[in-house]
Amino acid sequence: MPTRRAFLLGAATLAAPALATSSAMAQPNGRAIRFVVPFAAGGGADIVARLFTEDLSRALGAPVVIDNRPGMAGSLGADSVAKSAPDGTNILICTPGVQMTNPFLYPSLPYNAETDFTPIIHLAELPNLLVVHPSVPATNVAELVAYMKANPGAVNFSSTGPGSSSHLAAELFKVMAGVEMTHVPYRGSGPALIDLVAGRVQLAVDSFTAMIQPVRTGSLRALGISTTARRPDYPEIPAIAETLPGYEASTLLYIAAPAGMAAPVVERLNAAFNEILQKPAIRTRFQELGMVPTGGTPQALQEIITTQTAKWKRVIEVSGARVE
Repeated sequence: MPTRRAFLLGAATLAAPALATSSAMAQPNGRAIRFVVPFAAGGGADIVARLFTEDLSRALGAPVVIDNRPGMAGSLGADSVAKSAPDGTNILICTPGVQMTNPFLYPSLPYNAETDFTPIIHLAELPNLLVVHPSVPATNVAELVAYMKANPGAVNFSSTGPGSSSHLAAELFKVMAGVEMTHVPYRGSGPALIDLVAGRVQLAVDSFTAMIQPVRTGSLRALGISTTARRPDYPEIPAIAETLPGYEASTLLYIAAPAGMAAPVVERLNAAFNEILQKPAIRTRFQELGMVPTGGTPQALQEIITTQTAKWKRVIEVSGARVE
């Protein structure tokens, strides 16, 4: 009897830490979840992150706190997550810079883009609009390309900063169209838009959300959208790919976490985000922001990261884009 009792007590002692660990990995047990936005408050990624906090808190049974950590096109905030515990209490909203473009634009990063993160879910895509100032004599992409080839150096393009989505989307256009234009970086879409509407720069491939209002008022002319097909709600705007086959340059928004996260934690986070993405209020708000909700598995997100990384590496190499 003593031997059997000792055995049972020993088995229970061994099982208890395993059960406790499994439970801790499956939920944060009331500890606050730090949701890092690697950009300043008020930007697109910040707006999207804040849409999820209330529902995410309910789904996970823990408070969710937004932590804005801007710098190096998202790299500083990403580093703070990469170096945190993979226990479900630290998550990151990402744009392509974090893993897909910054490694090829900066001489060095404080983290390893390939190995320091766990993919959770692809949240959404935000298309870019190719817009020009009305002074540019082009009403479609083909006319724009012809004008730029006939007048090399006549067009300057704005971006929201070196290495930003708007910068690389324009560089991709430049490479695929075989044209030359000069990059004029700004600190965000707001300042860039001011000079674009004033005609001090002539072109941008910037977020649908930022560009659609001046297009509606006639301050800018939309020549194309960066998705592979036209948007059903804006069928009058052709896809750039209709003229430049294969062109696609939407901004991806996705969730990542520190490397080494256990499968139960990943599954719980993925399920929570997927469920929230199906809520009508969230989908309506995404539509208002010009975004397309996606969702899916961590494996699908990893495939996207791998494919997009190879694509943007090539664009950066060919275009010579760099961060000064």
